[in-house]
Amino acid sequence: MRYGSFSEVIEEAKRRRPIRMSVAAAQDLAVLEAIKDAVELGIIEPVLVGDHNQISQLASLMGFPLNKFEVIPASTDEEAAFKAAEIASDGRTQAIMKGLVNSTPFLKGVLHRQLSLRTGRIFSHLSAFEIPGTESLLFMTDGGINISPDFGQKKQIVLNALEFLKQIGMDSPRTAILAANELVMESMPVTCEASLLVAEIKVKMDIPIEGPLPLDLAISKDSLLHKGIDSELDGKADLLIVPTIEAGNIFGKAITYYAHGTMAGIVLGAKVPLVLNSRSDSAKAKLASIALAVVAASNAAIPV
Repeated sequence: MRYGSFSEVIEEAKRRRPIRMSVAAAQDLAVLEAIKDAVELGIIEPVLVGDHNQISQLASLMGFPLNKFEVIPASTDEEAAFKAAEIASDGRTQAIMKGLVNSTPFLKGVLHRQLSLRTGRIFSHLSAFEIPGTESLLFMTDGGINISPDFGQKKQIVLNALEFLKQIGMDSPRTAILAANELVMESMPVTCEASLLVAEIKVKMDIPIEGPLPLDLAISKDSLLHKGIDSELDGKADLLIVPTIEAGNIFGKAITYYAHGTMAGIVLGAKVPLVLNSRSDSAKAKLASIALAVVAASNAAIPV
């Protein structure tokens, strides 16, 4: 199953039972707009954590009645992050969303040793892009958390992403390990690493995966034909694995600002999905991230 747009993900989420989602530092207009939309769509029941007065004022301005939902006061970012994570750790929510809080304190709350959200796996960021003119959503990892992962970490990052895509219904995602060249060259260590990653992932999972591949060969059949290269992916990669956080960050912002795409973001590796968007992302992007988390969290295959 491949999703043509975020609207299709939202429709899939609407077919599931709503999940409870805790929101750390919920006193943000775009966050509350996304939460309100998700509530009206019937896909979540939020627990809002943060500055009670600011949350109430923003909700009132939006016409979003809070009387049906729990609001838990927190005076600092760290307190909000911990309380939102604690609720999930206790099993009272099935996902956590980052609100008006930086990523570092948000993730520290999730990783707190008093809680039970760790799985032993690496935390990694998965981006999903809806790009005008394309046929389906494109996924990319890791452009948000791991700065310069070593080979073992990259392997975990790939497996995190593949597990999540399986949870949302994509059983055989076409996966490309990106580099600047399709040839394995000792002078370009990333290409050697990509080749090894492909070999090891193929042992674990029966999926179409290739690397090293430059971006054009991963996403363009015309480029493959022009260069006379045969590819199992056929220029239709679903999942792109970038070598460093810089590559992923630049790629994501180029899609957003130049191609006018919308990016959703999920952090993987915890016992529950973590909705993590940039604070500058639109309510639409945040709603898309929520919908992805709902579809994944409603699937019992999430590893614990």
